[in-house]
Amino acid sequence: MARERSRRPPAADPVDELIPEDSKEHFSPLLWMPHDEHRVSEASKESEAIITTMSRHYDMQYYTLMEPYLQNLGVQHLVNILESESKGINASLIAGLVERWRPETHTFHLPFGEMTVTLQDVSALWGLPIQGLPVGGISDPTDSEDITINYMLAELLGAEPNIRSNRGKSKYCLDKTKPRPMFARGLGRDPTQLEIERYTRGFVMDLFADSTSDTIPIMYLELLRDLQPSSCRYNLGGAVLAHLYTNLCHGCKRKTKQIYRPILLLQHWSWSRLPVGVPEPNEDPWGEPDSGNRPVFGMKWYGRNDYKDNPHEKTVGISLVRSQIQSLGET
Repeated sequence: MARERSRRPPAADPVDELIPEDSKEHFSPLLWMPHDEHRVSEASKESEAIITTMSRHYDMQYYTLMEPYLQNLGVQHLVNILESESKGINASLIAGLVERWRPETHTFHLPFGEMTVTLQDVSALWGLPIQGLPVGGISDPTDSEDITINYMLAELLGAEPNIRSNRGKSKYCLDKTKPRPMFARGLGRDPTQLEIERYTRGFVMDLFADSTSDTIPIMYLELLRDLQPSSCRYNLGGAVLAHLYTNLCHGCKRKTKQIYRPILLLQHWSWSRLPVGVPEPNEDPWGEPDSGNRPVFGMKWYGRNDYKDNPHEKTVGISLVRSQIQSLGET
């Protein structure tokens, strides 16, 4: 009879040196990423190097004719909020939060405990639907599906097959530099319903395009086939949250140089939850009460961000952000 081999427990990795000894009980025992591989190892060396934040610029023109379809999809509020993405990203704040992110637990490890962005936050801040079918589809088509894609591009976008990407491992993508010139002329004076629907699909595809590459998965276009209310039943909030988690898990690695969207969601969450680098909110973000219009909490941070108490707070280095986050455990 074979003798059972005793199992030796794995050696514990060093924890965040920035966390006081009396706060280490808040750490999950499941931590596994070695300390020297995590970005927080740079913080413990008091390095001023921070991860670069990448935001997007939207080139397609907005038309009120699209509003019924955008409301059906649940992205009407998001369109307004994302217009401010390139104006007010606080790179030091984002970098300070990334240093506190643990990929094993999908939480920020702070001096007083753990916090994370939840589906409730996505719904309250951006108004995205958090119920419905999962967002997904075919990532690599078969030969028969490949022919169907070309017909779908012509039907749903009025586009030629040459807007597809010929780079990378997947052919089931659009080259996002090609649809934009196609829609650059916008809508005419008296567009047809078909033209409005096609333009709306292109607008939403550009809205959710990632900054990490030059392509957009075509599977998103299939989800936009029917823009009527009864057909728009996708959990967009869950997809955005999963995308944020993925980018945070990648961004917290010490060797990662850039972090991508949706970092604006992370910034709005931080401003709403933590007293670190918070600007003055908009005085009247919602306007007059209207039973037919239910604005989202993220409109508090829409547009230009004023730092009245400290006008230089937006441009301060990472050292002050680290100090402010660390001081949260002293209150």
